[in-house]
Amino acid sequence: MKQKRRAKRESPGAYFKRLIRQPPASFYHQPVLHIQCGGQVEVEGCKGVLLYDESQIRLDMGGWQVSLYGDELALCGVGGRMLTLKGKIFRAEFSNEG
Repeated sequence: MKQKRRAKRESPGAYFKRLIRQPPASFYHQPVLHIQCGGQVEVEGCKGVLLYDESQIRLDMGGWQVSLYGDELALCGVGGRMLTLKGKIFRAEFSNEG
């Protein structure tokens, strides 16, 4: 009869350090999409705007494309790594470019 191996227990201090450690540096370079219920969308790290009109905007998020559909969509600010869109968002679609 085989004996079960016992897993080594992690010390509480090591567990706590692992729990609160900083994420890898590449984590902060990923695009982020914030959709607020008040009709505002903020996008960080967007690579570019592929399509834009009053009812649709398609964004290149680096490997992914995000399409937002709605009414009265307006780009309010584009600066640095932040893009701000206002309007009534009805639908969001995500597609993998690869």
